Amino acid sequence: MLQPLLHSRAYSRCLAVALLVISLPAAVAGAAQKAFRLPAPLYRTVAVATTGRIYVLGGHDSAGGTISNVYVFDPRSGVSRRAGSLALPTHGAAAANLGGRILVIGGAATSVHDVVQQFFPGSRRARVVGLMPTVRADVTAAVVGRRAILVGGFDGVGPQREVWATANGRDFRVVAHLPQPVRYPAVAAVGSAVYVFGGLITGGEYTGTFTSAIQRIYLPTGTARIVGHLPTPLAHAMAAVVSGRVYVLGGSAPGGPSAAIRRFDPVRNRIALVGRLPHSLTDAAVATIGRTVYLLGGISREPLATIIAVRPR
Repeated sequence: MLQPLLHSRAYSRCLAVALLVISLPAAVAGAAQKAFRLPAPLYRTVAVATTGRIYVLGGHDSAGGTISNVYVFDPRSGVSRRAGSLALPTHGAAAANLGGRILVIGGAATSVHDVVQQFFPGSRRARVVGLMPTVRADVTAAVVGRRAILVGGFDGVGPQREVWATANGRDFRVVAHLPQPVRYPAVAAVGSAVYVFGGLITGGEYTGTFTSAIQRIYLPTGTARIVGHLPTPLAHAMAAVVSGRVYVLGGSAPGGPSAAIRRFDPVRNRIALVGRLPHSLTDAAVATIGRTVYLLGGISREPLATIIAVRPR
């Protein structure tokens, strides 16, 4: 069972009790009154954890504009603040921490682009460090070893099948092909395998056709196949790994945004409902520090500045 918790000012004082003892309804109701928040609502953003902090980069603001803002959230203090700017505004990008380097890969603004940016926390600035082989937005990254694996996406025409890998943001190569091309998938890596959950396969971003497929990319052989299915078609969801277990959180289903938290068993290729978020959530940034998964921003009925922490019991 998972227990979601909205960050409150009492969070640092009652962490062990809140996560291990308080029932799910009490945790949600008690914490929602004084939630930690980002400085502004945003969605289709990305997050990278490094040195105990989480950097939230780019995305859409509450009016739907594409932004270059970078925010930083410190889970120890609960403080979030503006931390600088990207070189170019972007939303629907991928992000990765490669050897301490914060990379923002691809995305879109007025059009889909191929730019790779590196953000430097010390100077609060970013610069362009590379270009992808082609333009790509609505893409998701998972770090495996020293490489970022880029899965799914949109080139301005349709969903993408090619899976790319990069170790530096400058050199890319195709490492597999998805049997089902998708955009807006949830992605998580376990060992040498990358799992791809759902995604948009055709039509409008929230009104189109979603897939329920769970795809497995096995990097040593460069093969990919469908190994299971979600209970419902899903896109715009978030995925994370805690202690070798994969969790799929929220997302957009055909009936609207979801609050479901599901755990995937990569041995049996089965997925089960294990909890619920305090509210429906889609298109949030996701980052993991230790055993805690953080969901930052996103959309419920409207764009959010909320920070949600989810920790397995």
